[in-house]
Amino acid sequence: MIVFQPIRFGKYLLLDKIAVGGMAELYRAKLTGAQGFEKLIAIKKILPHLTTDEALVNSFIDEAKLAALLHHQNIVQIYDFGSMEGSYFIAMEHLFGKDLRLITNKSKEKDLLLSLEYALYITSQICAGLDYAHNMKDLRGKPLNIIHRDISPQNILITYGGEARIVDFGIAKAASQSSSTPVDMIKGKVSYMSPEQADGKTIDHRSDIFSTGILLYEMVTGRRMFEGDVLQILSRVREAEFEPPERVINDLPPKIYDIFHRSLAKDPDKRYQSTGEMLSDLEESMYQSSFRPTARGLAQYMKELFEEEIHAEKQVMQDTVQISVLDESEAERDTLPLKEEREKARVMSAAGMLRTLKRHKLWYGVVAVTALVVIGAVFALLFKEKTASTKLEEGIEALEKERFTEAVALFEEVSAREPAMSEKVSGPYAQALQGQAATLAEKDPQKAKSLLLKAVEFDPGSVKGHFQLGLLYVRLKDYPKAIETYQKVAQLDPQFSEAFFNLGYVYAVTKDYSKAEEMYGRVVELAPSYLDEALFNLAIVQERQGKRDQSIGNLERALTVNPNNEKAKECLLKLKGKPGEGQ
Repeated sequence: MIVFQPIRFGKYLLLDKIAVGGMAELYRAKLTGAQGFEKLIAIKKILPHLTTDEALVNSFIDEAKLAALLHHQNIVQIYDFGSMEGSYFIAMEHLFGKDLRLITNKSKEKDLLLSLEYALYITSQICAGLDYAHNMKDLRGKPLNIIHRDISPQNILITYGGEARIVDFGIAKAASQSSSTPVDMIKGKVSYMSPEQADGKTIDHRSDIFSTGILLYEMVTGRRMFEGDVLQILSRVREAEFEPPERVINDLPPKIYDIFHRSLAKDPDKRYQSTGEMLSDLEESMYQSSFRPTARGLAQYMKELFEEEIHAEKQVMQDTVQISVLDESEAERDTLPLKEEREKARVMSAAGMLRTLKRHKLWYGVVAVTALVVIGAVFALLFKEKTASTKLEEGIEALEKERFTEAVALFEEVSAREPAMSEKVSGPYAQALQGQAATLAEKDPQKAKSLLLKAVEFDPGSVKGHFQLGLLYVRLKDYPKAIETYQKVAQLDPQFSEAFFNLGYVYAVTKDYSKAEEMYGRVVELAPSYLDEALFNLAIVQERQGKRDQSIGNLERALTVNPNNEKAKECLLKLKGKPGEGQ
């Protein structure tokens, strides 16, 4: 018997509540589409009683804005952000695994302590994710100087597949944010703070390095670095007073002790100056110790620790897929001709935030549904006496509920009645046009193109609008226009890996393999969650240029990232000329 009581939340179906924190609640949810398309995701909703607290809402918004910029295999992926039914939410990838705190507790319970090899491996993945975040730049190439500020066991998740992911950028900080934390307001978990953070001083990315060092210390020694009550811990953290690792465990390689001392130095100037430096030393220490950790090995350890839990979660998922929703057959989705459907979810949506977040520059995305057409005499009568301001609000509400045709009509009426409001209307009007275009992309692509051209005219900075237009040009086989449009997307957002991926596709279709190679190479540099696909495509265009060795190398890298990439396996066998395979 299914025990779930699913709740419809816009285009999502909330399946069950996973956790509740001080600021938000986390749900397991399902995104559904046409022809049986389903994707399991996690929905983080701000707690209902906090929706009127402007400071907390702004903190939640800041989390979404920062996390949305981050596309790295060691950072949880954000798909969507917006407001529905009076509740702000973030949609993110759903990960099967456990956080480091649960892993530590379970390892002691089962007497299966984490090996030095995998403690170093996990820490190296944390460093890789942090180094990416610390070096993130905005659209103008200016460093954002992102600091996580809460690197702790609860915020490091190890998947059952053996991957480490940094989660919860809820108190992360970018230098560009206008708000500042007063020195007497300490945020984060005291036991995992840097001395300067615990003292309420100004911090930079080196604070995250100290916190990462604490995690490594605790994984290797099997004990807490700072213990006692809160005030005792705070005092010790401020002075970096802890038992030296040599006294806790005395048979480690010298390089490991050096990593401890450099990452846990009280003075930030004596610490590693970047997580990239720390990562290099971790990798060198693993090499010197002849360690060869793999995701598969870590996955096996997770299986041994959580065998019962994994079985129970599989059963939950089997039950979950039986849940059906009556209105799902009505949904229509624009199909990406260049990437799998799951990648399109990266383009964010926030239509419902328009009323209250006009001062925030967020990405807005649109998922196409059947538009509700409410026009004619009744519509005219109904809105005859209403003010332009009221109609603007109703247009935004229609946009939030994805009634795009109705929203377009309302916004056009507002602009005609009150030309002074045109600037206010332009953003949501462009979003409504994009929604209309999505519903027409397959049956009337020329009309869809016309709507999208109008949308980007009203909102020339819309990454989503230009990206959607690029997809349409590919569908129409207008490759020069597709290239021009994707180049515009890349200019607007140099970190938007899908734009480079699709540029690579267009260049490959037009047999410009050199440029295709350049574009796929850029995707690989950005290291998105679909890195194995980018490496596979890169290998294909290299093979077509006769670069056989490079092609083989990238296929092998693709399989290192994702051992289950069957296309890469098949292609690699052919290139290596295994018996029974062609050349």
